[in-house]
Amino acid sequence: MKKESVDERIMQTATRLFYSQGYNLTGINQLIDEAGIAKPSLYNKYRSKSDVLLAYLDRQSLTLFNALEAHLAKIQGARNKIIGVFEFSITGNQASNFGGCPFLKIKAEVASSEKVVLDRVLTTKNRLRDLFLQLVTELEDKKGFSDKALADMFYFMLEGSRIGASITRQNTDIESAIETIKKII
Repeated sequence: MKKESVDERIMQTATRLFYSQGYNLTGINQLIDEAGIAKPSLYNKYRSKSDVLLAYLDRQSLTLFNALEAHLAKIQGARNKIIGVFEFSITGNQASNFGGCPFLKIKAEVASSEKVVLDRVLTTKNRLRDLFLQLVTELEDKKGFSDKALADMFYFMLEGSRIGASITRQNTDIESAIETIKKII
């Protein structure tokens, strides 16, 4: 078996297990068994379960932003792209069966002393916030809001409505946020 194929099996299995049952409830032996690999194969690539977690977070972030950027590339205009971020979240919720944000799920599981892990989560969230800021700077009419205030508002609306959607298992909160955005910009 090629090294890439072993790594891919580890990442696919870690993605499924960490997202569906949680990082803390996933044991390293379960990960190895379900990936169908030998223990040395895992430890040739990763020193610990924490290293697998960091690779998982990096992969989740890369996958998220590649898909989001591809989605937004089809949309014209900053206003429509801002709405497009919310529509992308609706699609993501449906695809994950309203499983919630993988980054917030991990953040909820790790101790505050896990700085490297928490920094990965923060980096992803800040990248999303920066995307809103970039789009807001392209808007013509900001209704008197500063770029930062408007970008923060959209970021908070997205995060809050996504959490609401994962709780209610409906996209109603995100749809409501979209309607509010259409009134603001």
